[in-house]
Amino acid sequence: MASNSTVAETNVNAADRTEQALQAVRNHSVLGGALGLVPIPPMGVALLIANGLKMVHKLSTIYGVEFKEDWGKAAIGSFLAACGTYSISSRLVWGLGTILPFAMPVISVVTRPVFGGALVYLMGKIFIQHFESGGTFLTFNPEKVREHYENLLAQDKEAASESA
Repeated sequence: MASNSTVAETNVNAADRTEQALQAVRNHSVLGGALGLVPIPPMGVALLIANGLKMVHKLSTIYGVEFKEDWGKAAIGSFLAACGTYSISSRLVWGLGTILPFAMPVISVVTRPVFGGALVYLMGKIFIQHFESGGTFLTFNPEKVREHYENLLAQDKEAASESA
C-alpha cells in the first residue's frame, strides 16, 4: 500500500514539475517576443539568447539537471544552428522588404517579436521533452532536435491556422 502512495506522489510531483516548466517557458516566450522589438538586431539576438539561457537554467533546476553556463551556451548554440528560426525571420523580412521596401520597417516590427517568442517557446518545449526523457546537456543532440522542432513548428502553425 505504501508503494501505491509513493507512485501517486511521484506522478503528482512529475505533473507539478511539468507545469512549473511550462510556466517558465510561457514567461520566457513572452519576454522573447518583447525582445524582438529591440531596434538593433544584433543586440536583440544577444538578448534573446541570454533569455533562452536563463530559461534553460530554470528548466534544468526544475528537472534537477546539472547546469554549467558553458553547457547551456553550447546547447542553445547547437539548437539555434540546427533550427535557425530567427534567421528565417530575417530572411522573411529581407524577402518582403525587396518586394515592398516602404513596408519593411512595419514588417520587421511585426515578424521579429513573433519569431522571437516562437523561438523561445519551441526551445523550451524541446528542452522540457529532453529533460523529461532523462537527457542532460551532455546528451543533447541537435540533429535529433531538428526533427522534433519541425514537428512542433508544424503543430503550432496548424493550431494558429485553426484559431484564426
